[in-house]
Amino acid sequence: MRNAIRFPKQLSVKAKFVITFLSSLTASMGFMGFILYDQASQAAIDQGKILMMQDVQQMKDSLSQKVTMVQSLSELIASGPSIQNFLGSPLLSQPYQSQEYRDNIAPIIGSMFLQNKYLHSIRIYVKNQSLPELYDGFYHLSRIEAEPSYAPFIQDMHRITRWRGLHNEHVLLPSPGSIRHTQVFSYDHKIFSSRYTDMAGILEIEVDRDDFFASLKASKDHYRGNVFVVDASGRVVSGSSGLTDLTDYGLQGLLGDVKIDQVMDVKGVRSIVISAPLDWLDLRIVGIYPVSPFIDGMKHSWSRMFFVLLAVLLALCLIVYGITSRLLRRMKVLVRAMREVREGSLDVSVPVESNDEFTLMAQSFNTMTRRIHDLVETVYKSRIVEKEAELRALESQINPHFLYNTLATISWVARKVQSPEITNIANAMAKFYRLVLNKGKSTILVYDEIEMVRVYAQIQKFRFENMFDIVFDVDDKVYPYTIPKNILQPLVENALSHGIEPKRSHGTIIVRAYQTTNHLVFQVIDDGVGIPRERVQAMLSGQILHSSGSGYAFKNILDRLRGYYGDEVKVAVDSRPGVGTSIIIKLPKE
Repeated sequence: MRNAIRFPKQLSVKAKFVITFLSSLTASMGFMGFILYDQASQAAIDQGKILMMQDVQQMKDSLSQKVTMVQSLSELIASGPSIQNFLGSPLLSQPYQSQEYRDNIAPIIGSMFLQNKYLHSIRIYVKNQSLPELYDGFYHLSRIEAEPSYAPFIQDMHRITRWRGLHNEHVLLPSPGSIRHTQVFSYDHKIFSSRYTDMAGILEIEVDRDDFFASLKASKDHYRGNVFVVDASGRVVSGSSGLTDLTDYGLQGLLGDVKIDQVMDVKGVRSIVISAPLDWLDLRIVGIYPVSPFIDGMKHSWSRMFFVLLAVLLALCLIVYGITSRLLRRMKVLVRAMREVREGSLDVSVPVESNDEFTLMAQSFNTMTRRIHDLVETVYKSRIVEKEAELRALESQINPHFLYNTLATISWVARKVQSPEITNIANAMAKFYRLVLNKGKSTILVYDEIEMVRVYAQIQKFRFENMFDIVFDVDDKVYPYTIPKNILQPLVENALSHGIEPKRSHGTIIVRAYQTTNHLVFQVIDDGVGIPRERVQAMLSGQILHSSGSGYAFKNILDRLRGYYGDEVKVAVDSRPGVGTSIIIKLPKE
């Protein structure tokens, strides 16, 4: 079992491609072939049903034509004035009665009998006992009126005609040693006298079974099976087989008045069974046709098609094998190049030949090797830069200490000469730079950010000689949060330099900080000269309309906040010329 599982893994890619293609194509062709074969077989069977139904209908029409002919002959004889007058004559046994029968009646009956070969006999049973029996066709009704097969019909005043099912011929005067063996169907027609309304006699026409069903035997050919006629009890009364009952074929369920057209197993043979009723005799014509003759030709065609498809399948396998070999040849080139890269050679490239997936792989590989080569050089250069950065870091550690020591010296000299203003400025400068540098960190506590603004405002008041006031409206709860450093001081510097100073009169700056559920909100307000609307829009879109001014500082703040918070930062600017400016910054809590 394990070997069977490992076997596919041991195959080459080429073998896997060919086996997969062969399997999928064989499965799909087999499935489609099965469906097409089933549909073609069903179409052939349906066509066979139509042909056999037409055949059965033709035989039914032939039998109906004979039945109609018998009924027409019976009506012609029974309704003839000569017959009705002859049977209703009150004369007794005058000699001319026989002569009248021979001259006027016998020729008519004889002519009809000769013209219809399937007629077995024509008899007239007369009620008038005064008429003599003529043994070639005339008999007294008393011979049959007591027989069970005639009595109900004679006594039924409402029935004029009837068909009798299959029975032995009726022999009234049997010859010595004769045996009743001819099977016939009979049609009886009551004859009424033209002189009175009572029945004058009965006309009986017998039809030979074999002659009657001769069309069933004549219709058999290589497509047809067995065709026979059954009565209401399922007994076979005629046909091209030696069957005696439907149960011989297991078809007893075909009885009834409904046409049947279906495929079923008959004695283990799949067959088309056609059944149609013959209403005038309470019979049913049944045809059983094996399906095989209809689909044998199609099987031969499918056999030839199978070999053609097999040849096509083999040709396709060869084509797939060739294409796969060519594709894998290009893959081997790529694998060889990867092996060289693994061994340390980065100056490797794969030739690009076309514009398919293998080409994309080759291009990606070439791009990858170039990037690796560039990264190796970058890392090498970065090590040199790193060494230089270490030296700069040492210098940067010295410079702040030198600045703090210098400011401390200025403060000591100011106290020595008793100059408190210089002392305050030096101390404020030292504190300001300490907060700005923040030990090299990029974030700062809100408390320290506010404190930086306080120190900056203290220094600027010395410069502007108290020309402005600054008001801090800060919620103490925001102090523990951290934000990117040096955000508020540039805004206060812009308000002072571009709002209050051009005003040339005393001004006020308000710094607010408070919190909402999920945000910190900072606001810087001034009552300076204001900012034009187009410049406000340019500031919010990150554009700089002038080479100098507050645009650079504001853009720097926006870029740093968006780089840190992404789209979560919200900035709003509201300014009116001559009234002042309000800038609101909303940041997520951290």
